[in-house]
Amino acid sequence: MLGLEKSMPSSAKDFLTLMVEPTVAEFAQSPHDLRRGLLAAIVLNHMADHLAQEGQPPTDRSTMNQRLDAVRNEMLEICPGFQFIQDIADAAKHAKLFVPKSPSKPVREVPTSDRVTTTLGLFHASFGEGGFAEAAEVFVTLNDGTTKPLLPAVKLVLETWRTKL
Repeated sequence: MLGLEKSMPSSAKDFLTLMVEPTVAEFAQSPHDLRRGLLAAIVLNHMADHLAQEGQPPTDRSTMNQRLDAVRNEMLEICPGFQFIQDIADAAKHAKLFVPKSPSKPVREVPTSDRVTTTLGLFHASFGEGGFAEAAEVFVTLNDGTTKPLLPAVKLVLETWRTKL
């Protein structure tokens, strides 16, 4: 070993610094980039995993899930927008999310990955499409048909993780 190798981060703070912050910064630089938006949601969602398992020995899945649920619930209490990020990350990973049969489980705002789309601004659209000063951004269509931009939610959840750590 030459001392030049890198490894995955060993703490939640390291994961935030190495993976989350640069991924969010790349999306903020290109707010029309669907791939960068989805990756930002995914790494923000997985911050919960890194925080829940930090300093804990590997154990059975049930125990790990309990720790993860506790971190997610705490995050949802201080940042309700985290559910939006979770929905997007889960939809991106699984394509479609299950519809809960129990009223105690919340309906996901973003049940399918095709609800996450991008607008084409003037310089990204075909000739004759896209208007001058038209915003190009990634947005999400919610169950009620309204649309919500992704970048403000990404920034809010990132700031919440920074505060929490």
